[in-house]
Amino acid sequence: MEFDSELEKIIANSRLVAIDLNSEYISSFHFLIATLKSNNVAQKIFKSNDWKFQKLIELLKSDDKKILSKYYLTKEFNNVLKNGSFYARIYSDKKVNPEHIILAMLADKNSYAGNYLNEIEMDYFKFKKECEKIRSIKSNKFLEFFGSNKRLVSLGLLSII
Repeated sequence: MEFDSELEKIIANSRLVAIDLNSEYISSFHFLIATLKSNNVAQKIFKSNDWKFQKLIELLKSDDKKILSKYYLTKEFNNVLKNGSFYARIYSDKKVNPEHIILAMLADKNSYAGNYLNEIEMDYFKFKKECEKIRSIKSNKFLEFFGSNKRLVSLGLLSII
């Protein structure tokens, strides 16, 4: 499935965020921060909850890391991006949008950013409900059953379905 142009911009901005934070890799944390610099459903939800992720930014800053010219995705973030297309299918979208990536993070117990969002009281269904306030979404209940179950997602079931 193809990525939406806004999602491609966020992924590119994730690299810039990683550079700004002296990271040697691009993770789902960098994606969350880059989402705030864009105009999309996820950003609107984060803004309405007044989430600026300042604590996360401070945790990611470090002076002792060497900046590399080549950046790579962590395995965790790569899995989240791959799973994003499943969430686009759940909601019958033709392209993967930023909100699909956030849903993929929230549904995966191995996602660092998803766990961070859970800690600040955002879960899969709460995020979905906030999305419904901003845009019309209709889910395939069968696919959503698998996609919202952290255990099944973490076992890699989405790639089989």
